[in-house]
Amino acid sequence: MITSLRSLTTERQRRREARIRQLEQEREERERAIFDRVPELAWIANLQAEIGLDLARLLLRAPTKFGKSFDQLKAWSLELSTQRQALFRQHSIDPADLEVRWDCPACKNTGWLPAEQAGPDTVRPPQKCHCLLQEEFDDLFRAAGLVGPLKEQTFEKFDVTVYPAADRDYMAKLMRYTRQFGNAVAAGEPAESLLLMGDVGRGKTFLSSAIANVVVGARKTVVYLTFSEFLDLVRMHKFDDDQQYQEGSQRLMDADLLVLDDLGAEKVTEFVAQELFTIINHRMNRQAPMVVSTNLSPAELEDTYGSRIASRLLNGFDAVMLKGQDVRKVLRGRRMGLA
Repeated sequence: MITSLRSLTTERQRRREARIRQLEQEREERERAIFDRVPELAWIANLQAEIGLDLARLLLRAPTKFGKSFDQLKAWSLELSTQRQALFRQHSIDPADLEVRWDCPACKNTGWLPAEQAGPDTVRPPQKCHCLLQEEFDDLFRAAGLVGPLKEQTFEKFDVTVYPAADRDYMAKLMRYTRQFGNAVAAGEPAESLLLMGDVGRGKTFLSSAIANVVVGARKTVVYLTFSEFLDLVRMHKFDDDQQYQEGSQRLMDADLLVLDDLGAEKVTEFVAQELFTIINHRMNRQAPMVVSTNLSPAELEDTYGSRIASRLLNGFDAVMLKGQDVRKVLRGRRMGLA
């Protein structure tokens, strides 16, 4: 169903916090095992910690534990470090085993790079790490509903050779046209909504996914759902899950691109038709682009969804017809060595 970016952000933060705790616990377990094997290392670690506290006390002009000067404490700590390295070599211990093995050393799994002195009078504020930016990018696909095969259906993988020779030039032009549409939406330019029509297996879902992938790739918000998933959303209202329904329907209205795939021939209730009309009408009034795909003819659209919806789809959208044969049968034949 529809997943909000807000919920994904919360989930991502919880996941990062849990991972940090896990990695820190793993470090502690390695440390305990090493200290049990070489107790001298535990003694050195504790003593160096005490020396560090004494150094802090000296800076604060507070009474110290060891009664040594700053230079004496530093020299003592350096001597202990030398002993520590010798013990590592003697017992074939990797010093890195006593450190946290971060998935991303740059940000230590926090997702943020710390503030940094960028000049004599300039401090660069904390910035998002590359690992967090990638995670946010991946979550845009999840929020859009572009998971599994849908994420792999891109214009670069659109193969016109699956169509009959007579239809390939037409389908190549249609691919370029829909790609231009996706690029326009990705760039935030005005774009007339698309109605992709044609029989089963002509590539409507592939082109719809390819458009959505272009838009998400530009870090725009997309909602991609089949009509059956839309029906599931509407049913939430019937079963009194009104908050989730309102959040879901609001996302359909507000997304930079809404893709509604596979408007079928099943009869819908008056309430479903009204909700669908409200969303289509709202986005048209805001000039917010949509992609709608259907196997239905114009007459079947009107018979199934009513004249108000059919009129907006057929007259308010740029309706294009996909030609050819059932692509799934062609691909299946290729896999079986029959084509």
